[in-house]
Amino acid sequence: MLYFSDSYKEEGKRNFRISTRKRKSGNVAFSAKISALITLSVLTSSVQASDRTPLETKQLSSWVNTKIEQEIASYAKRQRWPDYETEIELSIPASADHLPACPTALYISAADQQNLPVGYLRRQVECQSGSQPWKLNVTAQVRLRIPVIVAATHIRRDTKLSATMLKTQTLTLSRDEAFATRPEQVLGQRTLRRIRSGQVISPLQLQPLWLVEDGESVMIIASKNGMEASMKGEALQNGVKGEQISVRNSTSGKVIDVIVVDRGKVQTIF
Repeated sequence: MLYFSDSYKEEGKRNFRISTRKRKSGNVAFSAKISALITLSVLTSSVQASDRTPLETKQLSSWVNTKIEQEIASYAKRQRWPDYETEIELSIPASADHLPACPTALYISAADQQNLPVGYLRRQVECQSGSQPWKLNVTAQVRLRIPVIVAATHIRRDTKLSATMLKTQTLTLSRDEAFATRPEQVLGQRTLRRIRSGQVISPLQLQPLWLVEDGESVMIIASKNGMEASMKGEALQNGVKGEQISVRNSTSGKVIDVIVVDRGKVQTIF
């Protein structure tokens, strides 16, 4: 496929600042849907459009903005975000003015490896039809204002998070950094590093929830040659699923190595 690369020259970028949009959890506002339909209709209205018809940069900007809003709304629904607001600032190369209007629907795709649609995003817009198909790279700065879980006090490293250590605070986020919006996403997990009071609690700064904790009673499962037996024991270490730890057999007092398989349950190693 021939792309319109011969006449694509970087002549600078045009910035389009879009006003803040409010979103209910998991929903795209009705006005945004109407705007998207109208804009898309303008961009793709005439299949017989001449290749000499120039691309309308403002219409392109509005269309890209709507697509990013829809992307954020879809992600918010999957993650069960509470109500939030977004601010999107687009940067479109000035060379877009020299591209022909696309006679069919445009196609947009991610041009980065970023999962969270917050911060600096890169998107590629493509016209796949006409005598001069083309591709155009655009960038977007996305700011998200949303209630997130933060530390209510200073939290030391290797501390199990409890409800009293956490609070919800509405912040404006502008970087691709993991965050939690519900306490249950982080409660019971332990910190990998010290967390300052007011700092956003990132799931990446926490270790997986321990299924077995040092000093608690566990059920030891021993199986061999199709035979299975169980006995009570005491955990001598913390452990996540699949991790090897030491436990003491409550009957014999013998210390053995086991594998954590479930909450309060371990399996012997042969």
